[in-house]
Amino acid sequence: MKILGINCAGRWTNVGLAINGNIIGERNLELGRRQSEELPLITADLLDEARMTMSDLELLAVGVGPGYYTGIRAGIAYGAALAEALLLPVVPLSSLEIFIWDLKDRYDCLVPVFKAKRTHCYAAVYDSRKGAAAVPPAFVSEDALLQTLKGYPDAVIVSPDVAQYGRLRESGCPVIERESASGGACAQMGWIYAAKALSPREVQAQYLREPDIGPTSDL
Repeated sequence: MKILGINCAGRWTNVGLAINGNIIGERNLELGRRQSEELPLITADLLDEARMTMSDLELLAVGVGPGYYTGIRAGIAYGAALAEALLLPVVPLSSLEIFIWDLKDRYDCLVPVFKAKRTHCYAAVYDSRKGAAAVPPAFVSEDALLQTLKGYPDAVIVSPDVAQYGRLRESGCPVIERESASGGACAQMGWIYAAKALSPREVQAQYLREPDIGPTSDL
């Protein structure tokens, strides 16, 4: 199965291709607000490099958040429109899980953390041994996240925003600082979660909060 993965929820734009779960190409670029105009060009370039065309694609995988509002909208809009035109289903993926996907073979417990606002962040806890979220993605205060981490002594925090949440280093958990997810991982996840595919019109963003509103869920 040939899968195109698209994730624009973070500061970087991630686009990848996978065939039967094997990554064959990816682009990870810091595009700012140029995502909407650049996505078609990046996708075309990646397909050309793989000697594939749009008609070869069989499934799309799209990061639906949480993360940056504009990026989430851009990724879903392009991915859903492309899937609609090609009559393909879409696998919606958590941008938090995409961010740590390639680390699951190295760590038993991973906690991706994204910037949300001053005292809050987006976070989840993933149990690599069970292949599932022990704590699902949430908009959570730094204090509440620190409390949650007490129950996961083997957790490893992975974040591009550690400088904003300095107290996370006080949790005693190792911290991995990284800027970007992997477009290839996004496409690979589409293969793993293919059974969760939806029609393009059913795909919804996972914002987890409204702009400048307090927590809607907690860890």
